[in-house]
Amino acid sequence: MFLTEEDYKSVCDEFEMEQLCANTSERLTAEQAAIEQICSYTRHRYDMQAAFAAQGEKRNPFLVQCAVNITLWLMIHRLPQSMGHERRECLYKDSIQWLRDVQSSKASPDLPTYTGTGGETDAHNPVRYGSMPPNKYDY
Repeated sequence: MFLTEEDYKSVCDEFEMEQLCANTSERLTAEQAAIEQICSYTRHRYDMQAAFAAQGEKRNPFLVQCAVNITLWLMIHRLPQSMGHERRECLYKDSIQWLRDVQSSKASPDLPTYTGTGGETDAHNPVRYGSMPPNKYDY
């Protein structure tokens, strides 16, 4: 999987980790949902399959934090009395805002782009350029 339990320790204390990791299958399901939510914002331009296949130090650190924040938001109901709800909500909204900035090209993460069959990079870039032949206005 893309995320490890160590990734959660930067934003969780021991009690939260114990509660959240008690059932590994629920955590993995929440991670898959978080990854799909991230991909829904970024897959049009970035090769997210390659980004999420990265391991260890090769992973994008902000993508890791974004995935952790969204996963924890999806699992907040497991904590007693929705403990830390406001903090998780703030981190979740920050992550979603970053994804929207990436989607609208206001942020440029270091993620792999699609490579076309001819070797060109960024093959799915929606920006096209060129011009029409000049109009001479001969009537």
